Amino acid sequence: MVSFDSEFAQVYALPLAKAAYVSTNPPDGFTSSQNAFNILADISHPDYLAQLSKSSDQHKKMMQSMLAQRVKPLFEDAENVGQEILTNAVPNPQPNLHFGWVCIDAAKQRLVVALRGTENFHDWLDNLDLIPAPYAPIPGSGMVHQGFQLVYYAIRNNLRQIVQKIVQNQAQQLREIFITGHSLGGALAGLAAPDLVNDVAAKLSPTVYTFAEPNVGHSDFAAFYNSRVNVCYRVVNMWDLVPHLPPSQAGYDHEGNSLSIDSGFSLDVVRSHVIVTGYIPGVAALNQKSNAAVPAMAGK
Repeated sequence: MVSFDSEFAQVYALPLAKAAYVSTNPPDGFTSSQNAFNILADISHPDYLAQLSKSSDQHKKMMQSMLAQRVKPLFEDAENVGQEILTNAVPNPQPNLHFGWVCIDAAKQRLVVALRGTENFHDWLDNLDLIPAPYAPIPGSGMVHQGFQLVYYAIRNNLRQIVQKIVQNQAQQLREIFITGHSLGGALAGLAAPDLVNDVAAKLSPTVYTFAEPNVGHSDFAAFYNSRVNVCYRVVNMWDLVPHLPPSQAGYDHEGNSLSIDSGFSLDVVRSHVIVTGYIPGVAALNQKSNAAVPAMAGK
């Protein structure tokens, strides 16, 4: 098994997960429409509407939280992070259809998929139910949370089209696909990875690093996932509640390998969860302790 690379997580994965929240500019080092492509939700697509018809009010609330995410993220630096700021923030007046970026890292022969979550995580967390459904992209592959699947189906068609087009045009220049996301974006990464490597990115070696990812599915899905994606790390801040939900007592299990970090205790659950105060300092602290001892990931 390829070891977790804390330096790679700090200097490559986390900046991409953070940049996924920004719709106006692609991640640093990439150019929009040249080697960076906006992942857009299509809430009129028949496949999404089919999932919507099966969804509860709680699931719809999760999707509404994603669409209400501000175009300019609220928490871009560590100076202004907290529950009070989030409570008083004005939601985005128009649906935010930007859900992340697909980027071509030609120097590393890598296709990157970076998926955003929502800073309004309490909106969906407070309404989180335990209802599972079969993983729809690949029949017979286990049970996943229906709410997460609803959100994934909002972007599935667009994401697959972008990836398929890039892979077809640059088949000889790409060797791997790297998928990342934070919070609900981590859940989307968990659902997207086996779907993409099943067909449209089948020839690319997959690596997944997620941050603050909730449990996506039951143990049968986790087993299926692990048979398709052999390098997957779920980075979990020990003070963050989100990665432990939905609970294992309800049959949910995590895919891949969990990697614990410590950002420092805070009474404010927002600070423990968001990237700039929960995950950037936690991964940096881990890197300081272990960069000399942890083997570097091949192809970094």
